[in-house]
Amino acid sequence: MKLHKLFLVPCLLLASVAVSSAQELETGYFLGGNPYAYRMNPAFQSERSTFSIALGETGLGLWSNLGVSTLLYPGNDGKLYTFMNDRVSSQEFLKKIHRRNAIDADVNINVLALGIWSRRSFVTVEINARSINSISYPYDVFSFLKDGTTAKNSFDFSGTAMRSKTFAELAVGWSHNYDNVFNVGFRVKGLVGALETEALMKKLTLSLNEERWEVKAQGELNMSSPTLAYKTDENGDLDFSSVGFFNDKYGPAGYGAAVDLGVSWNILPLLTLSAAVLDFGAIRWNREIRGKTPDVSYVWNPSEKEAIDPSSSGGQDAVSREMDEILDNLSGLVRFQDAGSGKAAFDFLPFRVNLGAEYRMPFYDRLSVGALYMGRSGSAFGRHTARLSLNWNPLDFLSLSTGTTLNKLGESIGFALNLHPAGVNLMVGCDYIPFKCVNIAPLISDLPAQYTRFAVIPANRMNLNLYLGLNLAFGRRHVDHARRFIERPVEETD
Repeated sequence: MKLHKLFLVPCLLLASVAVSSAQELETGYFLGGNPYAYRMNPAFQSERSTFSIALGETGLGLWSNLGVSTLLYPGNDGKLYTFMNDRVSSQEFLKKIHRRNAIDADVNINVLALGIWSRRSFVTVEINARSINSISYPYDVFSFLKDGTTAKNSFDFSGTAMRSKTFAELAVGWSHNYDNVFNVGFRVKGLVGALETEALMKKLTLSLNEERWEVKAQGELNMSSPTLAYKTDENGDLDFSSVGFFNDKYGPAGYGAAVDLGVSWNILPLLTLSAAVLDFGAIRWNREIRGKTPDVSYVWNPSEKEAIDPSSSGGQDAVSREMDEILDNLSGLVRFQDAGSGKAAFDFLPFRVNLGAEYRMPFYDRLSVGALYMGRSGSAFGRHTARLSLNWNPLDFLSLSTGTTLNKLGESIGFALNLHPAGVNLMVGCDYIPFKCVNIAPLISDLPAQYTRFAVIPANRMNLNLYLGLNLAFGRRHVDHARRFIERPVEETD
């Protein structure tokens, strides 16, 4: 694999393809009747008992501090070009690159969800399939890909990492209301690992001069799955072409546990405060494949190459071929020696913190304003989001929420709508509404013509969250909807 493919393809892939997921709708934190609000705060309770199989939630989610407009550029001919094209200047491209560039793509597929009311307590049971994925590249990766050795003669690629963790989750939750003032809740999660892949270059430097190119590397590779099998070459290096999945082996790749904790407090008749800590836990991966880079430097001598005149006939092709050979040599350097298997390791989940405050209008308690902080750490890059929202419950079966978001990925607005009469609950929303999109159909080979107009992604930011939720709602209403779902439950009647 050429080095530019190793670095560039995952970026463009995640930039170009929407990631199917069932992420929680952030704009729905204060949305009336939200049947999945307990996922953002276990103290929250649904209006009615709920049930869904596979149809509960569907969405799209992608987050990155790399904008799509950083990687793709429209030309005067109406076509799209990547940043590697000569039409894009180095100055225009590199000014958009950060010291650390990352992409997060999380998948959470709801297989089953059940919520049951019992007097003032609300009990939930869920089965989910989850995957947490991230890619991280330092600035010098893009500088080298764009300018090569024309701008400088030393590069630091340290910190380059690719991580993917896939597991099943069984979550059991409980929440209870005390004296119409406090709601407390928790969710206990059992985790069963399916597949883990982690490649991290702790050190990767490149130094060049007219005499030689020298690369120093220190990294490690970990993979966990009992169905994996592999071979090594004559040098003891992992042969990635031999890695495969075999059906004669079954079983988990690891086990783990996590907990969600939440509380809400009606501190004043019209003011509710809430707080939650989510995904506090870890998975113990079995690590069937472990590899480490050899503790040696790699030297490549360009003086052995025949001189090439780029201006001569065929010179440009020769330069391109030589650069490909250089990149092949460099990518061959990033090799991993078999370090043995059987050594398990704990890996903490990226945990989240949500802090909210909601104030209901004294002149109309179906209207409220909310302030929400959402923080996440432990992924490719920490995400910290501040959100202000306006929430309206015009009817007992209709709720609306809209607001603005501020984070280091930029500003955006979102909306959410929840239709929740007796028997069904339908919710749609978007946390980051894109105002400008770009069609990437020219970059997708073999795309049928009838689908080209749908191949659009946000142009300026690579953060996207679309949501559709549908489930069954049964039983009587247990929450006074006019006063918000996190507030006062209806008094029990004899």
